Amino acid sequence: MSELPGRPAVRVEQALRILPELEVLAPLRAVLMAAARADDLAQWGPSGPYLTLGKRGVRPEDLRSEIPKAIQRVATHLGALYEHYIEALEARQSRDGVATVKALLRAGEREEAVERLAQARAWYEVALTVSEELQDRRPEIETLRVLGHLGLRQGRYSVAARAFQRSFVLAEAEFDQAGAIAACQGLGEADLTQGEWRGARAWFARGLRLAEAADDDASIGSIEHQIAVLALREGDLSGVEDHLARAYSRFEKLGNTTHLAEAMNTRGVLETTLNRFGRAASAYREALAWLRKGEANPAVEISIRLNLADMYLRTERVLEAEEEIRRAEELAIGENLPRRLIEIYSLMGKLRGHQSDETGFVFFEQAVELCRTMDCPPALEGEVYYGYGLFRGQLGNREEARAYLERAREIFESVGGGSELARVREELKRMSA
Repeated sequence: MSELPGRPAVRVEQALRILPELEVLAPLRAVLMAAARADDLAQWGPSGPYLTLGKRGVRPEDLRSEIPKAIQRVATHLGALYEHYIEALEARQSRDGVATVKALLRAGEREEAVERLAQARAWYEVALTVSEELQDRRPEIETLRVLGHLGLRQGRYSVAARAFQRSFVLAEAEFDQAGAIAACQGLGEADLTQGEWRGARAWFARGLRLAEAADDDASIGSIEHQIAVLALREGDLSGVEDHLARAYSRFEKLGNTTHLAEAMNTRGVLETTLNRFGRAASAYREALAWLRKGEANPAVEISIRLNLADMYLRTERVLEAEEEIRRAEELAIGENLPRRLIEIYSLMGKLRGHQSDETGFVFFEQAVELCRTMDCPPALEGEVYYGYGLFRGQLGNREEARAYLERAREIFESVGGGSELARVREELKRMSA
């Protein structure tokens, strides 16, 4: 993006500073981020390797040209929400409680799809209130499951676990096998995120038995993949191999390209852990190939590219690692996934620390700023401060390193601890030795 003399672009961080943090302006904030560009002087100058979203430029005329389309998207979104509400109202008029709940859930899912998680929760909670009035318990089972998954996305793990537990109890009482399987998966995922390996394994095993009894290939494959991820966290690498192979076989049978990509992504992490870097690279390439064969899934692609970057970093292929991180950054900005930018900038900061480059702090500072302005799960914020602490420690700034690690400890303690908390405590203990 070349600029006319005297008409430089406004930095994104400056543009955001004069944009009030109001819900009604959220679409404008998304347009602003998507319109941001790195100008030629910045991109190819000395500061190029340290560019973040905040240092990119945005031109008012570019923003103005995008406003009509943004307003149309907002109008379409609101129109759909209003239509779902009318559907719920019509169902209520007809005394059809099940249809009422379904319409409310559809509205929440539409909000969740555009990362409006707090608004999605509001719709889901209304749906739950309606479902509790019904004799048919299946709508309540489904709504609780949806609330559980939203809780996981928001980092509200105890809230998620309670929703899944209620869903499971109701599903068992109603002989709803599909509902019970989904609740087991959710409870296992909630334990997994909190480092409760034994509980996660028990719930996944229970869900797998139910899925096998129902001959449910999709659920069997999904749970086998979850167990593979659990085994990877536990360090049971042979277990990862076995469960991952079974999951891949199920996904291949079903032709689910997204799940195949996710399975190969996990395969890449396994091979990286075993220091089999050639095999890891092949797994990540296959994962990306599966994504290209199906519908685009930016979130999964970003995960694959960040894992690939981490593998390159372990093998001292720093330039290739940075290239993958930058691809992930472009995707996150273009698809309006600001929370993924938090992970991206944390990894870029880690890369600079690996190079003993103290100016890498700009990436951690950008990640911290995004944590402040976005609906960031606490666990993700804790990871940012943990990475920042390690970065400062690598550069010999022990007091700053301790301060960031203490902040990470406080955050992880607030969400129930787990393996992340143990890792932070171990690092603090090592620093004190």
